[in-house]
Amino acid sequence: MTVKKRRLLGARATAMLAASVLGLAGLAAADQALAGAVPTADAAYGYVVKVAVGGDRACTGVLVDPNLVATSKECFTVGSAVAVTGPAPAGSRVTTRSDQPTAAQTVVVDYLHVRDDRNLVVAHLAKSVTGVRGSAPVSAAAPVAGETLRVLGFGRTSTEWVPALPHTTQISVQDVSATGLAVMPLADGTICKGDAGGPVIREKSDGTAELVAVLSTSRQGGCLAETSTLRDATSTRVDGLGDWVGQLKEFELTGRVEAAGGTGCLVVKVGSGTYQLAGGDAAVVKAGQTVHVYGYRAPSPVGSCTQGLRFQVTQAYAVETVLGTVTQGVEGCLLLSSGGVTYRPIDGDPAVVKVGAKLSIAGYPVPGASKCGQGTAFRALSVTPAKSVSLRARVNGKYVTADNGGANPLIANRDTVGGSWEKFDSFELGDGVIALRAQVNGKYVTADGAGDRELIANRDYVGGTWEKFLLVRNADGSVSLKAVVNGKFVTAEDAGVKPLIANRDTVGGSWEKFDLNAL
Repeated sequence: MTVKKRRLLGARATAMLAASVLGLAGLAAADQALAGAVPTADAAYGYVVKVAVGGDRACTGVLVDPNLVATSKECFTVGSAVAVTGPAPAGSRVTTRSDQPTAAQTVVVDYLHVRDDRNLVVAHLAKSVTGVRGSAPVSAAAPVAGETLRVLGFGRTSTEWVPALPHTTQISVQDVSATGLAVMPLADGTICKGDAGGPVIREKSDGTAELVAVLSTSRQGGCLAETSTLRDATSTRVDGLGDWVGQLKEFELTGRVEAAGGTGCLVVKVGSGTYQLAGGDAAVVKAGQTVHVYGYRAPSPVGSCTQGLRFQVTQAYAVETVLGTVTQGVEGCLLLSSGGVTYRPIDGDPAVVKVGAKLSIAGYPVPGASKCGQGTAFRALSVTPAKSVSLRARVNGKYVTADNGGANPLIANRDTVGGSWEKFDSFELGDGVIALRAQVNGKYVTADGAGDRELIANRDYVGGTWEKFLLVRNADGSVSLKAVVNGKFVTAEDAGVKPLIANRDTVGGSWEKFDLNAL
């Protein structure tokens, strides 16, 4: 008996076809291959996409995430080169349906995640697909023999070489293996060239669907220009791979970039994980910079960088800290002025980010994201309320005051906290650095003259290192302030008789020690 092999559903051009502008021998779909008109899959199946590689290969895929498409490995086999995990072949792209709320989108495929144990690849898209209807999350339940499922695809039909929209038919599961299914289209359904990678879904009684498999091979009986009458097909199981697919999705990291072993290697350590950063704007992703990055796990062959898991950066933002008092703009939006710029905080806890709150907000500007005309949108990654504090010099037991309502330098000469002159707002800037704002005049304390002159509260905002101090906690419970601008410690000069100044190399004694008291 002669056994006829099933043909792979990926399609390669062998001749110019009058009905195909791309000259593809199989932009096809799973269909009801009837002699008359072929039923088109309802627009609710918006997650079914065309997959194309170069100018001569096309398949079907299914969106499993706005940035991920599951399909057959055969789609990305170019010549003798099989699909491997890594950058996608040149010219790889997906196109969404034209009947969706958003017009048809063509998006570049930039990376492939290939399964070694089955005919499956998850392709990463260079940008997110939005505005499509429906979804088919990966099923946790295994298919069983005799179960009826539905397939969809952009392959040829019994009457069309290149359908503009996907078609669909039901199938019966004939057999189940560890990684695949043997299936048979019901009624007059056929599975044709170009259907490779098309979703096999389970439609549930509540109207939702879940992804069980993707199409792999077929005998192609009933397909246009095929003589075979055999219609059985195979598909690759996807059920149970939800966790694996989840690991491929884009995610966010925040941390300080460090130089690692290997030329040009940069890593970010988050918790117990180390991520090797690949790509991203070099002006942002650089050693010493705190960044917030979006990207995905992208293993590559071992190179000079060996530390951590390789993380392909798709977006990168330099993290900065803005600080001040929240106000309400004329349009009702919450605003915060910092460094001479007005920001509109977004994504912060509304119980914390509210009118009158004194806050340090670490995040990054998002130009154009604000719904208000006032302020630049600023995405809040962390929000820390300022603390109202007083400082008492250990050398003489006196409280520091912004003397003369802040017009004179700071000096430790008050017996008690008598009012706003002796009260300061302490704002956290990260890495133990703080800024102090005198409550009496709302001005920030500065190490004037880059530390050559006395500390004075006369700055409208934290403009640079002059207004930043490293808070050092001493073993005896006291604190010391180290001016960032010159690396010198603040001292209550002449045992507190003279104003505070940042001019000491070390904490030599009680002159450089203060009690930081919360009010």
